[in-house]
Amino acid sequence: MTITLALALVGLTLIIVRGTIFRPIRRIWPALLECCQCTGMWVGMAAGALGLSAEGGGGVVTVVLTGGATSLLAMMADAVLLRLLGDPEPEEPPCDAS
Repeated sequence: MTITLALALVGLTLIIVRGTIFRPIRRIWPALLECCQCTGMWVGMAAGALGLSAEGGGGVVTVVLTGGATSLLAMMADAVLLRLLGDPEPEEPPCDAS
């Protein structure tokens, strides 16, 4: 997998998980689409299945390895960006019951 492809897959994963444009879709399956590790696995597996990650790709090993690599890289990128930039969706303040 080239660096350009890895960055593209991680970027796509972060857009799906954090982007406001995908917020309505994330409500359908939040357990999958709000997790960088889970979404990264599926994004990477799709890339591997399409043969984007290796010449003559599409084999089971290529699919699983590309999914695993994308999952790990997306999780690390998300953690670094959260640390540097903070959570893009701040928690709602607790309601005042008084």
